[in-house]
Amino acid sequence: MSDVLTRRTLLGAGIAAVGAAVAACSGKAAEPRAAVTPARTPKPSPSATPTNAAPPPDPASVHANEIGVIPVLMHHRLVPKIDSEFDMTPEWFAAELERLHRERYYPVTMLQVATRDLGHVPAGRSPVVLTFDDSTRGQLHYSAKGEIAPDSAVGMLLDFGKRNPDFPAVASFYLNRDPFALGDPHRVVGDLLAHGFEVGNHTYDHVPLQLSPAKVQQQLGELAAMVSAAAPGAAARTVALPLGVEPSHPALVRRGSWHGTAYQNEAVLLVGANPAHSPYHRDWLPDAVPRIRSASFHGGRGEFEAKWWLDQIKRGTVTRYVSAGNPGKVTVPKAYAAHVAPAYRSQLVTY
Repeated sequence: MSDVLTRRTLLGAGIAAVGAAVAACSGKAAEPRAAVTPARTPKPSPSATPTNAAPPPDPASVHANEIGVIPVLMHHRLVPKIDSEFDMTPEWFAAELERLHRERYYPVTMLQVATRDLGHVPAGRSPVVLTFDDSTRGQLHYSAKGEIAPDSAVGMLLDFGKRNPDFPAVASFYLNRDPFALGDPHRVVGDLLAHGFEVGNHTYDHVPLQLSPAKVQQQLGELAAMVSAAAPGAAARTVALPLGVEPSHPALVRRGSWHGTAYQNEAVLLVGANPAHSPYHRDWLPDAVPRIRSASFHGGRGEFEAKWWLDQIKRGTVTRYVSAGNPGKVTVPKAYAAHVAPAYRSQLVTY
C-alpha cells in the first residue's frame, strides 16, 4: 500500500481523534485482505493494583488516555544492504529505537497487549510493540565466541536497553521452522525467552493459511510443538499471518490442536497498515490486529509508513495510548469515556 493511499485512508476514515480502522497492507505476492472475524469479548483482566504501590499521579498531569492507539511495528530482515521493501539497515533500526525512546514509548509484547497486561507501563509513557516476522538471520545470530551478535536485532535491543534502562529490551518474534537458520530451535527459543522476548507463531512452513482445517492446525500446531519442545512450559500465544492473507478457517487460527499439541492464540496479527486500537477500546479486534510496516527501502530516504504514522501520533492527529500508571483501572479523558468497551467500564476512571 502506498503512502498516498495510507494517508487518504486515514483522512477518509475519520479516525483522527480515537484511532485507526483495521486494514491490511500488501505482502510479497499480492495485496491480501484483512482477517475480519468478529472480535470475541474476553472477561475484564486489567493488571491488578499492587498492594504497596504509590498513589498514581494526577491523570491530567500526564495526559493519560488508555484507549488511544498503540503502534505495532512490523520488521522482517535486518541487513547491511537492502534490496526490498521488507529490509531494514541496522542504522535505520538504531534510529528507530532512538526516536521511540525520545518520544516516550515503552516496549511491550503483543501478548501483553492482547491480555491487557499493561499495568507496568509507567505513567505518561505509551506502549509500542516491536514485532519481527520470518525469524531471519539478521534478527538473531551469534558471534564466533557464541554470544548474541551485537549487530543482530536482538543484540541491538539488548544493548539499547542497557544504555537506556527506561526502555527495556522487549519485542515479539514470530518464528517458522529452523528459526534464524541456526539449526537449533532449542537454543534460540531458550535465549529469546531468557531475555524476556515473546516467541510467537508464524506457521511452520511460512504458508498463507488458506488451507484445509487439518492443514491449518498442522501449520500452527507443528510450530507450537517446536516451541514447547525447545522450552518446556513455554507456548506461542499470538500469531502473525504469513503475508497477511486472510485465513480460510479463522476460528482454527485462534485455537486448535495437532497430534496432541493444543494451541491458543490471543491475537492474530495482520501485515498492515495502521496503529492498533487499545485493547480497552470498544473497536479492539483481537482477530485482526493491524501493524505498521517499518523498513528502510531506497536506503532510508523519503517517507515510509512507520515514519509517517509516528509523525501523525507525535502531532496529535491520531491520539496515542498514554498510561495513567494506575493498574487495575482504565483511565481516559471524559470526552473519550463512551469509546471504552462495555466490559471495562466498571474499571473506568475519567478526568
